[in-house]
Amino acid sequence: MLSICVDALAPKGTLVVIGMMSAYGDDWLASSYPGLTEKLLWKSAAVAGFFLLRYANAWGSHLQQLCQLIQEGQLAVALDPKPFKGIEAAPAAVEHLHSGSSSGKVVVQLTRDLPGVQQSRL
Repeated sequence: MLSICVDALAPKGTLVVIGMMSAYGDDWLASSYPGLTEKLLWKSAAVAGFFLLRYANAWGSHLQQLCQLIQEGQLAVALDPKPFKGIEAAPAAVEHLHSGSSSGKVVVQLTRDLPGVQQSRL
């Protein structure tokens, strides 16, 4: 996926790497991307890593902004349509993430008596 993204990267663009879901089940094996450096140089582009926990001090203010945007109808979250109900469904939800077949956020509904999750309008 990284090679595809770098190929599609605009000149002077920046690719932000946020997660490595495809590598979580492989014990974080070293990756090899021949020609990656040359492609980035040719495009004057960059790849930046973003590890969420390093920004924990900013969560509160940004979460408030996101909630406000959702309440105003300016932001919608894409949710995976596959239902996972009860804490016992958590392993299946993680497996669904690892399978690569998820689309949007995978939600585990911990309490069975909550109303169902409404689909996103994205």
